[in-house]
Order: sequence, then structure tokens, then C-alpha cells
Amino acid sequence: MLDVTAVADEIGITALAASARSVTRGLGGDGDAAGLLVRLVGDDARNRLAGGEEEPKLIMQVESLGTEVSIVMRDRGAPVVGPPETLLALLALGVASRVDARHEFNGNVIEVRMALPQYHSIVEGTNIEVLAGDVELSTEEVVMRPLAKGDAEALTQGIYRCYGWTYPNPDFYYPDRIEASLAAGKRIGYVAVSPSGEMVAHWGAVWIGPSIVETGGTFTDPRFRRRGLAGKLGDSLLLKLREIGVEGRLREPVLTHPATQHIAIQDGATFVGVRLHDHAPFQQVGITDGLLTSRASLTVAYSSLQPLEPKTVWVPAAYEPFLARILDGTDWSRTLGAGVAKQTWPEQSRIASSYDTDEQVGEITVEVIGADLCDVLDATITQYRHSGAEVIRVNIPANDPALPVVGAGLPELGLGFSVYVPGLLETGDALIVEWLHDSEIDTSIFNYADERVETLTKMVVAQAGDVGMLGARQRRRASRRAQLFSGLAGLEAESLQ
Repeated sequence: MLDVTAVADEIGITALAASARSVTRGLGGDGDAAGLLVRLVGDDARNRLAGGEEEPKLIMQVESLGTEVSIVMRDRGAPVVGPPETLLALLALGVASRVDARHEFNGNVIEVRMALPQYHSIVEGTNIEVLAGDVELSTEEVVMRPLAKGDAEALTQGIYRCYGWTYPNPDFYYPDRIEASLAAGKRIGYVAVSPSGEMVAHWGAVWIGPSIVETGGTFTDPRFRRRGLAGKLGDSLLLKLREIGVEGRLREPVLTHPATQHIAIQDGATFVGVRLHDHAPFQQVGITDGLLTSRASLTVAYSSLQPLEPKTVWVPAAYEPFLARILDGTDWSRTLGAGVAKQTWPEQSRIASSYDTDEQVGEITVEVIGADLCDVLDATITQYRHSGAEVIRVNIPANDPALPVVGAGLPELGLGFSVYVPGLLETGDALIVEWLHDSEIDTSIFNYADERVETLTKMVVAQAGDVGMLGARQRRRASRRAQLFSGLAGLEAESLQ
């Protein structure tokens, strides 16, 4: 890791840019692009350090994350609400793969990630046969064990044998990305391996919160089906997750067919929301075939793996019907707060935000709820909208009694309910709301496992349409007011002649 501190002036920023250029080039990345990105972040920090009372220094850290170079810049200037506008413009051009911005108690942190060549190294499928569903069954014995470092290539090959290029999660085609997540301790799983060393089944999980995982990536080689391998691997994974103290698991059953929804229901999961237009369109195989014509929407189901501590959930009135429906019938020790229980709150909110250029998804996490919550979110949402975001997701602490008051205007920002997840954030439960570039959802391809899934999905879709129209109605009202006042001004001028 390179760690450099410099004064936030022309000489200091130039020195930081040169250092980032050299290290990134040495790691095999685009050094010139790294230097440009550091200069843009540095110039933005210099502008925010113009008040005179701040410490005019920049701290830069550069390190390899396996498939990416991470460049972290820290400053003590005015709080950021998102990445610099100039940086977002370069992200849209693919100069960087991701940017995160947040304000901490000791200053601002902006992290830019740049892809190394291995980030784009995809599984070599030319010598791998894509197996048909009716292939002859094998009688070979298999060994079941935890997913280990060095398994990434075999995992990607197993996915390819089962699905060709049609698997909806593209990360599973990039062995170096999987290897990097294993090395970082962000992924866990169990696999079945044949005598020849082929991975023939897998069930895994990735961490998405302090004690919450998302499970998936499940496959079974057609030659080794009808043995219950997936069930055995899933049982081993859940046993391990409970053993290491994971509190809950999420899964994302698709809406285009009910089979994966049924599996979640049979496992006792509770459906806690829907991610509309979450992924780019993909080719489906198996139960339903064909290329989706719009971004894919997914349900979200949650299962608690440990007893949940009692908490009260506070949300703005517009989202209460969703929470009431989700919590009804669960044993999660959750109570929906009523009325206004808090009269004072911090003046300033604190948020962290990131933007993923591959999926065109912005994500904002509210760390402190303050009186300016809607203003801060509006500023960051506007940034990501101008950068071409298709979806902007906002994670908000749901155990703060201030939220029903300071967050009452969230629907006016175009934010509709998406998901509620117990324990997702450091501060507790999360209310997740979303802004959609296209709030018109084609539900004709949706299929539901039961009435609860159908009702919740239709509620989410309906609110997405309603809040999506709010902005258009406000613009039209403003236009009509301008037209009316213009006419009145004309009449007044005529009366004075």
C-alpha cells in the first residue's frame, strides 16, 4: 500500500497524481487515468478547503484489491454529499469502475476503483461443453467441502457448463473477481467436486451487511442431479452461517417464474420487498426461455438465523402500509412506531454514496438522520440522475424516531418503497427506498407463488408509478403558474397604458 500526505495546493495535488500514476502503472493499470482521477478529486477537495479554518491537507492511499486498484483520498474540508461532478462524468466513460463518497467524523473519504486487466478476464468457454438437461446421469461419487481459495476457476466453469452465457449474475463468469472476494473474506460457500476435479454443485453467500448475507449462486451439474446435492450443500452453508453468528440471510427470487419463490416460502422465508429494474436485461433458460426486454425485477426474501432483539421500526407514513404487511405474522420482535415520538434531531445528516457504472445503479446509505435529510438526498440523487443512473437506492436507518418527520418528503423526491431488512445497517434495521429512471413497470411477465407475494409486489409497483409521476406533476404545475403569471403581467401592462 502507498500512503502519502500532501498540502492541498497545486504542488501537492500534482505530487499525489504523479504517485498514483506510478503505482497504478506498476500494478498493471492505466497510470495516466489514475493521475487524472486523483487530480479531479484533489481539485474538488481544494475548493472545499477554502474556508481557512480546515486543515488543508490531503491523505492518499493506493492499494491493489486483486482485480482493482483502490485510490482513497481523505480531506477535512466541507462535507461531501456525493462524488465530484467531474468524476462522475469520467465514470460514465468507463475510466473507473466504481466511486464511493462519504463524510466521517474525522473528514471526507472518496474512494475510486479502477479495473486492472484481470478484472475483465472472463471464463474461457471454448473448451467447455454446455450440458443439456437430459444428459446421462453419472454414478461417480463426489466430495462435498467448503469453497476454498483457488476454486474460482472451477466455479466459473461449473456455471458455464450449466447455463452457457445465460446466468443472470455476470460476476460468476469472472474467476479473478471471485478469487478476490474469497481472499478478502467476503464470500463463503460449499461445493461438490467430482473425482476428475470438476465442481459439479455449489451454494454460496456474500456479506452485504455487518451480520447479513445474501445467498445464491446455486447450481448443480445436470449429470449429478437427483441426488439432493443442492439441499445438502445448502444445509451445510446454513449450519456454518449460524455457527459464525450471521443474523440473517437474503435471497432474490425472480419474478418471471414462481419456482424460486416457492423454494423461499418452503424454507420459511418472509418476503420483505421488491427490487424493480434491478439488473440489466438477460437471457433466461430453463423454466422460462427468452431475452428479457427490460431491466429485471426481483423479489427479496429474508430469513432470520438468530433470535432478533426487540426493536421499534419508524418510517414515514407513506411507507407504513408496506411495513405493516411485512411484519404481520412474523416473530421478529418488531413493533411499528406510531405518532411522533421525537421532537429534536441533528441539524445535519451524514451519508455515504457510491455509483456502479456497470449496472448504472447509485447507492446512498444514510448514517445519521438530520433535519436536512431530504435536501442532502435530493442533491446526491440529482448528481446520479445526471450521470445516467437507471436506479438510485437509498438505505435509511429504520429505528430512529426522527425518520417519520424529517423523512416525510421522501416520496416527493421520487423515492418509493423497495425493501425492509432487519439488521442490515450498523445502526440496525434498514428501510430501502428507490428512485427509478423508468417508473413504468411491465408486470405482464410477472408470476407469483402466492397471494402475499403478489399483493406486496403490486403495492411496490403502484407506489413506484405514483412517486414517479410526482415530479412530472410538479413541473407541469410550475409551468402553468408561469403561464398564468405571464398573462396577468400582460393584463396589468395593458391597464397601465
